[in-house]
Amino acid sequence: MRKFAVLIFFAALIMLIGCDSNNTTNPENPVDENNNGYESLAVANVLVVKCAGCHSPEKTEGGLSLSNYSEMIKGSSNRSNGMIPDYGGEDAIPQQPGRSLLYQMLMGNVTPAAPHDAITLTDAEKETIRQWIADGMKDNNGNLPFQNPSYRVYACNQNSDLVSVIDGDFKIVSGLINVDFLLDIADKPHMVKVKNGFLYVTLISAGKFLKFRISDFSKQGEVSGITKAGMIQITPDGTKAYISRSSTSDPVFSTIAVVDINSMSMIKEILLPAPGVPHGIALSPDGSRLYIANLTLDRISIVDAVNDEFIEDIVLSQGTEPMQTTMSPDGNFLYVSARGTGSLLVINTMTNNVIAEVSLGGGPMHISVTSDGNKIYIPLMFENSVAVVEKNGTSWTKTKEITHPGFNLMHGSDITPDDKYLYVSSRNNDGAFKPYYEVTGEHAPGTLGIIDIHTDQVIKLIELEEFSAGLTVGN
Repeated sequence: MRKFAVLIFFAALIMLIGCDSNNTTNPENPVDENNNGYESLAVANVLVVKCAGCHSPEKTEGGLSLSNYSEMIKGSSNRSNGMIPDYGGEDAIPQQPGRSLLYQMLMGNVTPAAPHDAITLTDAEKETIRQWIADGMKDNNGNLPFQNPSYRVYACNQNSDLVSVIDGDFKIVSGLINVDFLLDIADKPHMVKVKNGFLYVTLISAGKFLKFRISDFSKQGEVSGITKAGMIQITPDGTKAYISRSSTSDPVFSTIAVVDINSMSMIKEILLPAPGVPHGIALSPDGSRLYIANLTLDRISIVDAVNDEFIEDIVLSQGTEPMQTTMSPDGNFLYVSARGTGSLLVINTMTNNVIAEVSLGGGPMHISVTSDGNKIYIPLMFENSVAVVEKNGTSWTKTKEITHPGFNLMHGSDITPDDKYLYVSSRNNDGAFKPYYEVTGEHAPGTLGIIDIHTDQVIKLIELEEFSAGLTVGN
């Protein structure tokens, strides 16, 4: 009986040893027959064999694992090793090796270099990674990543002539759309909107309004000749777009453009009573009224959006400088960020009277409202924070400010349809926020803050491109 027990023990031991020898996490054989999910063995041999020693599930330096494809596409969650809270981002952007931190590290173009300077790769290995990223970062079945997220965020980057595409599930940059037309100066993409499977972008310097198909980000049309093209509003039926003027314009404009977005042709220009800077625009939920904030004339112009004709002006106090406008979900209130007074104005759309003014702070910008209408978020450019205003009946109160070390010169904002997350952009064009890794030849990146609306806490900060501005949440 004793001998039988000993035999059973040794048989079990042999089985365990046999299982161990096939273990794909064996450090002597870290790449399995499926290339750990990567497209090729050559890619896996670089990212797994050379990099996963520090970037594995057991040792996720910077919050990044490269041990397999499914981990790699999640990006990093702790880029600064705790120095900057909730700071992460993608390691590579499909089809963009030159904009991918991973590739730039392998090329030795990143500061600080250590400990990545200890990695020795041949030119052929570097080219393998470059080509893999350029081809779209496919997995071992030839599938491209980030194809069907539950939603995307699109953010303009004015000084790099790129629109960043952010995957809403992974919350990292998953693509870039090139909107560069002018050779010697920046085209300055200013605002983006999504409607019925298409993305629309304005370019300030180029004076263009562009249309892209979201399925492949191919350009489907453009309207030129819209000087200082600024904000965008699209009618609920998806037939027309209104394009205002950039806030950087000289006060000489007395029209805004109306475009047929199916044919991408100009319908008309709506004539306003006096020249100025007609910038912030908002449509009523039913699409019947368009509200236009004239930044330099301290007034809100109301337009019949059915016939595209001017109706009347709401005259504001001198020095208000209405910057941006947003409607409440029920259409009863127009919210106006007042640059001159650093406040949020509330206008009753039935009476066209200002019924409340909430002090915010310096440089209130784009306004986002939850679907129940009870919380309003306004990035404050000169406070480097996001003001939170809560509505209770017919009163509005600023309750808090949300801050983060990565917030600097804040600009755009938008909320996901399920009211879970608020996305806010920072220009950072003065470089006051220093990225943990600096890439040779690149200027200071803009940033995107992701805020959990239930807690009003920043859950993640990621880098975008230069001078991040207007953004939108879409599909």
